[in-house]
Formats: sequence, structure tokens, C-alpha cells
Amino acid sequence: MKVRASVKRLCAYCKVVKRRGIVFIQCKANAKHKQRQGFSTLAEAAAACHPPHPPLLTNTSPAVAAAVAE
Repeated sequence: MKVRASVKRLCAYCKVVKRRGIVFIQCKANAKHKQRQGFSTLAEAAAACHPPHPPLLTNTSPAVAAAVAE
């Protein structure tokens, strides 16, 4: 099965099926035409494991830097 951002029928036998909000292409004539729409990454899982970075202080006065540090 191919995973693509944009799926389309490749022959006359290809059928569009939508399940749980995901678009699939099923083909009984040629199994190589099977496709699924969508792209998943592990970026969200990695972002959940790491704490956010503290804000960067550039070109600020010492008074502002002290107030942010508190």
C-alpha cells in the first residue's frame, strides 16, 4: 500500500473508500494501485517528551531581564 498526500484512481477498477476520515483507494484488478491518504510522523510524540525551551532574551535591559527571571 502506498501512503500519499494526494490519492487518485489509477484505472477504471479503482474504487474510492473513506473510513474514519481517511481516504483509501482499493483496486481488485491490480493490487499495486492500493493507496491511503495521509502522512504521519513521530514529531508530536517527540515534542511531548521534551520540555519547552525558556524564552530567549536578546537586546533587553537588565531590569527587564531581572523581571523575567523572577
